[in-house]
Amino acid sequence: MNRMTHIIIFLSLCILGWNSATAQVKEPLVGLEHEIEAARKLMRTEKKLVIAGELFLTPDESKAFWPVYREYEAAMSEIGDVKIKLITDYADNVDKITPELAERLLEESLDTEIKFGKIRRSYVRKFKKVLPVIKVVRLYQVDNKLNAVLDFQLAAKIPLIQDPKE
Repeated sequence: MNRMTHIIIFLSLCILGWNSATAQVKEPLVGLEHEIEAARKLMRTEKKLVIAGELFLTPDESKAFWPVYREYEAAMSEIGDVKIKLITDYADNVDKITPELAERLLEESLDTEIKFGKIRRSYVRKFKKVLPVIKVVRLYQVDNKLNAVLDFQLAAKIPLIQDPKE
């Protein structure tokens, strides 16, 4: 197995452990914000290691790439903060959701996804200025895989909305 596979397995196990430890709590979303932040912090640290191991950067590429990548991560983190706020708003109201709140959360969630896409697209040009296109594509593949692991674990933790009429 390559390094990325090892890291994805490691992160999955860490997050699965996080899920199983918190699954014993009757309220499934108690402390979710802290858990998400811990997972995000771990992911950021591990992501850099995986990217460094998967991109095979030359010294010149590395010198040019990492400042752009730090900007990218900062921009993505800001939108991630909005996503976390949406999740915690939902968590705080999961047992008393109203149609108005559901509508607001849906619209804000869709807006957040659009913003993620816009940031990712805008950084393609910036990354292509410092890396060959093949390495840029590889970067986005690695980024997608790592984000998918975190998104999967979040999705497993967050219960589906319930209609109060049911």
